[in-house]
Amino acid sequence: MAQRIGIDTGGTFTDLVVFDPVSGRLGFHKVNSTPHDPSRAIVDGACEICDRSNTERSAFDLLVHGTTVATNTVLQRSGSKVAFITTRGFRDVLHIQRQDRPRLYDLRCRRAAPLISRAFRLEIDERIQFDGSVVQPVDPAELDQVVDWLRREKVDAVAVGFLHSYANPAHEIEVGRAVASALPEVTVSLSHELVGEHGEYERFSTCAMNAYVQPIMRRYLDQLDEGLQQNEFGAPLFVMKSNGGVMSAEVAGLRCVETMLSGPAGGVVAGAAIARDHPCHNMITADMGGTSFDVSVIRDGQVSFARDVEMGGLALGVPMLDIHTVGAGGGSIGWIDAGGSLRVGPRSAGARPGPACYGLGGDEPTVTDANLVLGRLSATSLLGGEMKIDVEAARRAINDRLAAPLGLSIEQAAEGMIRVVNATMTAAIRKLTVERGHDPRDFVLCPFGGAGPLHGAELAAELGIRETLVPFAPGLNSAIGLLMSNLREDRLRTHVQRLDRASPDELATIFSDLKTDAEKRLRLTTTSESRLIVRRALGQRYLGQRYELSVAVDDGPLRVDQLAEDFHREHERMYGHARRNQPIEISSVWVSVEMDLKPLTLSAGYPTQHAPESRRTRAVYFAGSEHESAVYPRGDLEPGATIEGPAIIEQLDSTTVLWPGQRLDVDRHAQLVLGPLQFGGAAS
Repeated sequence: MAQRIGIDTGGTFTDLVVFDPVSGRLGFHKVNSTPHDPSRAIVDGACEICDRSNTERSAFDLLVHGTTVATNTVLQRSGSKVAFITTRGFRDVLHIQRQDRPRLYDLRCRRAAPLISRAFRLEIDERIQFDGSVVQPVDPAELDQVVDWLRREKVDAVAVGFLHSYANPAHEIEVGRAVASALPEVTVSLSHELVGEHGEYERFSTCAMNAYVQPIMRRYLDQLDEGLQQNEFGAPLFVMKSNGGVMSAEVAGLRCVETMLSGPAGGVVAGAAIARDHPCHNMITADMGGTSFDVSVIRDGQVSFARDVEMGGLALGVPMLDIHTVGAGGGSIGWIDAGGSLRVGPRSAGARPGPACYGLGGDEPTVTDANLVLGRLSATSLLGGEMKIDVEAARRAINDRLAAPLGLSIEQAAEGMIRVVNATMTAAIRKLTVERGHDPRDFVLCPFGGAGPLHGAELAAELGIRETLVPFAPGLNSAIGLLMSNLREDRLRTHVQRLDRASPDELATIFSDLKTDAEKRLRLTTTSESRLIVRRALGQRYLGQRYELSVAVDDGPLRVDQLAEDFHREHERMYGHARRNQPIEISSVWVSVEMDLKPLTLSAGYPTQHAPESRRTRAVYFAGSEHESAVYPRGDLEPGATIEGPAIIEQLDSTTVLWPGQRLDVDRHAQLVLGPLQFGGAAS
């Protein structure tokens, strides 16, 4: 019987979900992450979840993995020894970047340093014009000299980025083949294969990043695949992409730059599925794990895509979900700055040594320690009681590092930590809502991750959001999202033309060509004949603007007047005005093709009249005072159940906090729906 497994590697825990498509049964498991070798936790966890569920390892036909290897490699600057080959006169593009400043009023602000040093950025005499015409061909003798230099320097990877290669990639292909032939042990990345549009900095930066990560990513995937094979997992391994789709591990090893948001993307996909089944199709996903807090906005059940993306301060030009990340997680460390103010994060205790309460050597106070001291977590709530928790170690860390120096009680210092980290998270949510023309009050907040439901009610109250929805398995929501994804390929092409002079037939031909190219890649990945889901979009802007807006294009014949009206409407929503007398310019064409893998869908139960009863109570601190609060196992809250706070809902993967006077209803998908919070001055 074919089954599927989703594996999401986080900073503290690795989450695993097993799905049986026939019965609809889900199995969950969490293990400690192994940062020194992430594949170890994955293989061990997969073996454990099979043993616990009595499932044969040969029963799986699909494994989907969300990884942070590429992201961590870039952020930690721990990549490979890379050289960059480019057009003469353009090797400093990676250093110059753009003319804008990262922080406008900071006179000491410095741009992020390129991943490839200037000494390893090589130039050759070649030139292709913007229209694809060749002005100067590649000199074979000069190319041989470059290859000899690469051999002497013993580089691990080579990035090739030439001017206007998006219009004609012939020179990149020629140089790439020469390097691959002479140095077969070296990986080669070509800019036109990763970014098919103009903008040499974005294209060069993306190519350099891919080359920088590629040897490490390929070794990791090979090691993971070998471990799975040795343990009799014969199912193909797929990797989550930053665009919300999945790709084979083989393709991920070549286009690893497309996995930069592989980790948090699964949670956004799951959030979109929840939003499409909810009366309000607008949802804010808030993923709070051990080290970070990831926010994304879903409108009308559709995920949002980002443009002008950066990773570690460097441009990234591949299609990516619009996710904003800040350093605020359960492992975020509380500290006192030079001015005597309480701060939390972005530094995290991670998996090792972890929060002080884990007893693994950590002695600094974290958000998890604060929630434990306040009674919102219990010593037996993590991993269903399988993980030993030291409450006294948490109290000691908060007292020694924060409470005593600040002249506060331990509980006051812990509540201060929660308020500070909540402020960081609400600021992150406002960045993707208020700053993008969205009113948070028009959305439902969906907190998940191991720590998200602990803070969800307070975040919603701060933002004026009246409904908070906690998924069925919040701590494993990103892993569940991996199993909700399809194979997906995106294709972008530069096409600069005034809209009023555009030919609908010409645009239709470009859309068709991009769709065909994406389909070919999907067919190479799998032999499945599943149906294809195609979406189209045009990048548009007012004539003279630098930045574009991506506007969805409906199926069927193209009408220029309708394309113009759709752009005006989107511009007005985004910026508050539209210039209907101003000419519009097309800047790019975008096609997304998904292959339907018959992914996991939300299952619905039948409402019950059963009134849940609390099995026990415990003291929990809310707004400076102690309240005796009912404690419910999540499994006791069936669809249709209703309770009123204060209450704590515990489960294997997370804990949900219900404030005094706050109402909770369980919907037909066994999701927890929290009403507005009205307590201690917080109201929504």
